[in-house]
Amino acid sequence: MGDDEDMTTMSSEAWDARYAASSNVWSITPNEFVVEFLSEMPAGRVIDLAGGEGRNALWLAARGWQAEVADFSQVALDKFLSRAAEEGLADKCFATLADATHPTAYKLAPADLGLIAYLQIDAAGLSNAIVSLTEALAPGATLFGVWHERENLTRGFGGPQVPEMLPTKDELAAACERAGLRIRTLEIRERHFETDGVARVGIDVVLAATR
Repeated sequence: MGDDEDMTTMSSEAWDARYAASSNVWSITPNEFVVEFLSEMPAGRVIDLAGGEGRNALWLAARGWQAEVADFSQVALDKFLSRAAEEGLADKCFATLADATHPTAYKLAPADLGLIAYLQIDAAGLSNAIVSLTEALAPGATLFGVWHERENLTRGFGGPQVPEMLPTKDELAAACERAGLRIRTLEIRERHFETDGVARVGIDVVLAATR
């Protein structure tokens, strides 16, 4: 997901319409924290939950991973598979239509890596999503996530403008405890980018944990 204040209440039909309206809703390059934290991981099986058009999954697939994007927009999933075919990665890429907050029969479970990038929903829903994804991971596997953090409302740019949709470190720690995850990294990070030629800063929270 990404940087829209109305994204938190959009239906799957609304997301389908949005994904259909442009060639790329989000950047086609991987998130910088995904690159920073996951570049050294040996290739395996990854489930990218709420992965949209699959920018992070495609980057991992190009590095040898089997990559599954689970999202509740079929249009986004179709775009992911189309890009995978264009980039010669079709044999490594899989798509699953799913609601992130519900248990899902993932194709690549048990996976070596679970990935959540900017799934901005309320704390209860996010906790359910983390539990669901953790259940699809192998023992010892990694769960990695990045979100717009609540401080982004006052110190950062972009993202939802609804506090409840911006997780805090405490909320993520509680979700990890519920899911049976051991936290390795849980920290607030600044992300620097440009919008229409203007330098901006986003305040994100990054999580790396082990099942």
